Amino acid sequence: MEIEVTNDELRRIRKNKREIEARFRNLEGLERTLRVLKLRLLTEQRERVEKRLIEMRANYIELTEFEEIAKRDKEFLMAFRKELSEENKRLRAELEAMKK
Repeated sequence: MEIEVTNDELRRIRKNKREIEARFRNLEGLERTLRVLKLRLLTEQRERVEKRLIEMRANYIELTEFEEIAKRDKEFLMAFRKELSEENKRLRAELEAMKK
């Protein structure tokens, strides 16, 4: 790549060489800082996502365990309800027999 400058511009460039070099060094420093900050941000985001994934897995395990407990409880309650119904029928029959 070639850059064409006039003699006036060349004299100003030579005069301001240190300032220009400082700007480029500063620019490179800023770019490095930006890369470091970007890497830090991505690392933090990854850590948050990993933490959330662990939480979601734990919640899923709890949910499936709760679902199994709920199924067993429902089966128990249905059996208990059936026993109560049968006992209720028997007691009604005894009451009807006593009335006669």
